[in-house]
Amino acid sequence: MKDVKLYAISVASPEEHVQIQNTFEVGSFEFLTDHDYEFGDRFGFIDFNEGTIERGYVGVNPASQNMIVEVDYEVGDNINTVLRHMDEL
Repeated sequence: MKDVKLYAISVASPEEHVQIQNTFEVGSFEFLTDHDYEFGDRFGFIDFNEGTIERGYVGVNPASQNMIVEVDYEVGDNINTVLRHMDEL
């Protein structure tokens, strides 16, 4: 995978993201805060009726616009599968 950019997006504050980066080995990717829950709602990571937030990922190939969305998915436990999916995009 060439020129891949990885972003972590969550409802946590920027300060909480710094704490996560300092506590866990999460690699060198940028954390973004979903202040208004727009990203989570759009891609199905947040269920307002149930009051739940799920883990998962969204992968996009900017050249082809192909996309994959996995909700309720532990990326860290399945990183090789995620990377394979990214190659297939």
